[in-house]
Amino acid sequence: MSDDHDEDFVGCETWDQMTVWLADSLPEIPPGVTIDFGPKDMRIDDEPLDAETFDDPLEALCAQIVVLRHGRYLVRRSHVVMEATSYVDHDASAATPDLWFGEDPTSDCTDGAIYVDDARLAAEICVTWLVSESGEASPDAFGFDVSEALPLPGLPDAGSPWTIEDFLRRLGH
Repeated sequence: MSDDHDEDFVGCETWDQMTVWLADSLPEIPPGVTIDFGPKDMRIDDEPLDAETFDDPLEALCAQIVVLRHGRYLVRRSHVVMEATSYVDHDASAATPDLWFGEDPTSDCTDGAIYVDDARLAAEICVTWLVSESGEASPDAFGFDVSEALPLPGLPDAGSPWTIEDFLRRLGH
C-alpha cells in the first residue's frame, strides 16, 4: 500500500459491494494498470521488495488484478506482498484462460494465478480469496494501491478517459 492516496481503502461495507465495484470498474480501466489489495494499515516504501531489502518476504494476505489487453485480466493471490510488475506486453491472448497456474517468475505469488476474460469472474476470484483467507466479516481491514499505466514518452497519448480519481469516485471518495 502506498501513502499517495490516504483514501485508498476499500471503502465498501460488504464483500458483495466490493465485488460489484470491481466488476463494474474493471472494463473501464486501461491495459497496464495493476490493482493491489492488502491490509490497509500496511505501508511499504517505494523500494523494490527483493532479497537485498528484506531477508524474508513481507507476509500479508494480498490479491492483485492486472488489466491486460482485449478484456483479459490476470488475477494473482499471495500470502506475501506482491510487487506491481512490469510485463513485456499486456496482450495475453496466447495464454489459456480459466486455468490456474503455479509458475511464478517473480516468486511473490504464493497461491496461484489465473487469466480470465470476464470482469465479474476476476472480481469474484480476488474478493473470494480475501474473504476465505482473512475470515473478516467485511472488507474494512483492506486497502488497495493502483499502479497506473503510463504512455511511452514521445508517442501520441491515446487519451484514455479513465483516471484513478474515477476509480475512487466509484467508492464515494
